[in-house]
Amino acid sequence: MTTDFWAAPAAHAETSKEPTPSRWREDLVAFVGIVVSSVLLGAPAGLLWSRLAPRLTVQVTDQGPNVSNLESTKAFVGADGSYLVVMLIVGLLCGALAWRFARRSGPWTVLALAIGGVLAALIAASVGLRPGAQHAMAAVREGSSFRGSVELFLGKNTGNSLSLRAPWAAVGWPVGALSAFLIGALRRPEELD
Repeated sequence: MTTDFWAAPAAHAETSKEPTPSRWREDLVAFVGIVVSSVLLGAPAGLLWSRLAPRLTVQVTDQGPNVSNLESTKAFVGADGSYLVVMLIVGLLCGALAWRFARRSGPWTVLALAIGGVLAALIAASVGLRPGAQHAMAAVREGSSFRGSVELFLGKNTGNSLSLRAPWAAVGWPVGALSAFLIGALRRPEELD
């Protein structure tokens, strides 16, 4: 080993890299496959959320509903919280699968996870809100025309439709998916293209 810092570096045999063929078709197939798969998982994730979300049972008597302030109960927070947890878990699973099967598509996979995740979360929110819950909410508010107990799914009543009380929770799916993909990329960066 020489200590002459001004000497020319030793000639190394250059490794010739062959240019990789265009992968745009493979990347496009991976992109479309991830977006479509995510969108198709949106409805089952919404039904899972609907099943796990808390309910509020309201007794309606001659004096009306016995919940003094229906809009401020803690159970409403639980509905959006359970939505966020379900979206994060499903997103993590999607991201892990994308790392396993589509990591070679690199940035296209990341973009597909983000777009597919947002679309799937919005589908899950619309499917997960129980049909007919707005009628139960109207019956509780009217009180006089309804007697008995009502089990409410805790969505927000906006006009004639229900929606999430915390719409920002829809980012749970893409955040979970991108986090799982990032963990895989940090653990084995040499497998990315």
